[in-house]
Amino acid sequence: MAADEIHEIKSRLDIVEIVAEYVKLKKNGQTFWGCCPFHNEKTPSFSVSPQRQSFHCFGCGKGGDIFTFIMEMEHLEFKEALEKLAERAGVTLTRRAERPQTAALDIGAAALEYFQTSLTGAGGEAARSYLERRKLTPEECARFEIGWSPTSWDGLVRALQRKGFTGPQLAESGLASPGRDGGYFDRFRGRVIFPIRAITGRLVGFGGRILDGEGAKYLNSPESRLFNKRHNLYLLDKAKTAMNAKGCAILVEGYMDAIRAHLFGYTNAAASLGTALTNEQASLIKRMTGLCYVCYDSDSAGQEAALKAMYILHAEGVTAKRVLWQGGKDPDEILLLPNGVELFENAIKNALPLPLFHAQLRREALKDPLRAPEARRDLFDGLSTLSVFDVMPYMDELSAALSVFPHEMQRMIEEQRKSGGGERVLERPRYFTNDEEPNAQSEPVQFGDDLEYMLCSLLWGRGELRSEYDAEEIMRYIKDPGVQNIVFALLGGEEPSDMERRWQQMGDRTGLQIIARGDGLLSKEGIIDETASKLIETMRQNFLKRKISSYVKKIKVGAISEEEYSDYLKYNRLLKGGNIKA
Repeated sequence: MAADEIHEIKSRLDIVEIVAEYVKLKKNGQTFWGCCPFHNEKTPSFSVSPQRQSFHCFGCGKGGDIFTFIMEMEHLEFKEALEKLAERAGVTLTRRAERPQTAALDIGAAALEYFQTSLTGAGGEAARSYLERRKLTPEECARFEIGWSPTSWDGLVRALQRKGFTGPQLAESGLASPGRDGGYFDRFRGRVIFPIRAITGRLVGFGGRILDGEGAKYLNSPESRLFNKRHNLYLLDKAKTAMNAKGCAILVEGYMDAIRAHLFGYTNAAASLGTALTNEQASLIKRMTGLCYVCYDSDSAGQEAALKAMYILHAEGVTAKRVLWQGGKDPDEILLLPNGVELFENAIKNALPLPLFHAQLRREALKDPLRAPEARRDLFDGLSTLSVFDVMPYMDELSAALSVFPHEMQRMIEEQRKSGGGERVLERPRYFTNDEEPNAQSEPVQFGDDLEYMLCSLLWGRGELRSEYDAEEIMRYIKDPGVQNIVFALLGGEEPSDMERRWQQMGDRTGLQIIARGDGLLSKEGIIDETASKLIETMRQNFLKRKISSYVKKIKVGAISEEEYSDYLKYNRLLKGGNIKA
């Protein structure tokens, strides 16, 4: 990444404007204030400084620049936040290998427009009828950007070629396939289209549901540099904020399940793109929350897929619970029932934890003498991968399912673990119990002397100040190790842009939090850059008073040495003026 690109993005975007999209802000002096979006509070302690383009919360301690805010708010990695803000600022990033080709993004946007236009056009009657039968209104289809790919062989190809895109570009994007005659034909023809967006909201691919004829029922964009279904979840871009706010995720199988959940207020729902859940997808959920309700279909295939997904989620540190309903139903069907919301709520309330669901799923097989050995082996193989904290609360129910005593059950699990059945013993993941609130206020970050943070911020923002002060002297006044590191680097000649880029590459947010803390204090106290000398003099006085106080304690008990007494006299003289050199 180029430092000038980061600075260009910052120069084009206003942090107040960005933050105001998430937080209601009120101006007080030169600073904007609001309730922190990262913890529950009634009295606003969240400050945004337009002068320094930074934010800081005096309650939970979080702070940083525009990139830090988007990373925290949207649960993005720095690279993802960079791409999101670059697109908003109209800045073209220069990275080659990591960034998908711009043409692929443009083709996707053009294709989505074609699909949506086709759905509402004269040739989209069959798709509109299907969506109407699925209880989706035109407004709801528009909300989720649903489209239609006509049955003609090359309607999309011809439409996009008229816009200047080439056949090879269309094939590379996964929208078309090469034909025998050297031409290209539409990949998704005759399908209702669901656009797939990455966690950042960027369009990365499409899913298509066939209406008539031969072919797979569902078809996704092929794997490419832009689209990898292992790393995406359908509607995650819309669900991520709700997942964090509600303290849990709802995982479903299909596009319609996810859409229906959102329409009924379950905006923390996302779908695994019609494929088995992957470790990468589970990791995405982990970034949002530590608890996931698995709402796969209730048929046998859905049950087995749910079990596998739950173990994958546990491996990523997410507590998984299985939501059950009867009759081979899926979430879309359940929610459309007259009492669907009540059924859905009750099912979530009674969701089974992983150990109990695994035992229940194998219950019938365990009663069959022919299938019991394999079912027991499967159950113990799974349970032995879990920690004792995950299994112990359910030991009575598990032992009853196997008709053994609890202590025997515990011994058998341990033996299976030692024999290699459980390849990894997981640490207990963090999840919310019934007594905890997902958004309960976190413990405030412990900060040191506020003067140190304000000085650090002043030196960070004013290059001319850095040349006025002696590093050896200034460092004596600072106690906080984090502030010491930043100030020493600044006074040693290192540029803030280089330090910031290094922190971003390392994923270290501590430095930017320190700067943001200082910015917030300067704005709160109304301190301007020109008062840096007064700030340093106050720190100098405090340093001398601390030294003198420590010597006074020794004098009172008669434990001071001659050298220390000499220093005591020196510091008393220095308290009246002068610099400290040795």
